[in-house]
Amino acid sequence: MDLVVPQGESEQRRPERPALFVGDWRGWLIPPLTLSLLAAVALAVDLPVAQWAAGRAYPRFVRELMSLAEAFGHGVGVAVVLITVYTLDRPRRKMLPRSIAVVAAAGCGANLLKLLIARQRPGSADLLHADVWTTFAGWLPLARNGSAFQSFPSAHTATAVGLAMVLSSFYPQGSRLFFVFAGAVAVQRVLGSAHYPSDVLGGAAVGWLCAAAAFQLAEKVAAGFGRRSAIGWRSTPPAQRS
Repeated sequence: MDLVVPQGESEQRRPERPALFVGDWRGWLIPPLTLSLLAAVALAVDLPVAQWAAGRAYPRFVRELMSLAEAFGHGVGVAVVLITVYTLDRPRRKMLPRSIAVVAAAGCGANLLKLLIARQRPGSADLLHADVWTTFAGWLPLARNGSAFQSFPSAHTATAVGLAMVLSSFYPQGSRLFFVFAGAVAVQRVLGSAHYPSDVLGGAAVGWLCAAAAFQLAEKVAAGFGRRSAIGWRSTPPAQRS
């Protein structure tokens, strides 16, 4: 991607802000709105897909592969990925706290919604006799109903989207791969009867919105302390002195 060289800075180049986190409202609002619309549409197929997944009507190797994919949306897997970036990419070590904040915001945003909207998970619902609306069990359940009624939205998917956004900002050449990983997490959650399709799409929407908002806030806080990164969130480190 093109680099912008500010006037008077001949020895160091500053990259532009990453496209996934642009200040323009289109960059951080249109994707979650689109995903939210798809989640609403997916309500029509939630039960048929959940019934199919519960029947394990797919090859065993697919199930095993999807189980491995879950790590990209799990706290331990996220930690391993970020520690690897910290270890191998020295110029981005100073970005680790902001990266953690962005991914944590994505996952916590989804977990907060779970406390506001109760929905029974496919694995504990009577899929043969229920309709899509009876899977929703009310508002403001907080934590009273336990995990069985915390289906909407998918926090794993939200976390995976937040991680994919951070990694794509560091290494845009791999952005498609990172979002494929996030998509694999969403598929795994559905195949594992942990969520409905609308849950994972909703989780992706929440993850994107919360990650983008956390990035904006982290940038302002860092700038307030005079710690704005010399390399931003881009993949190209500052030009080395010749």
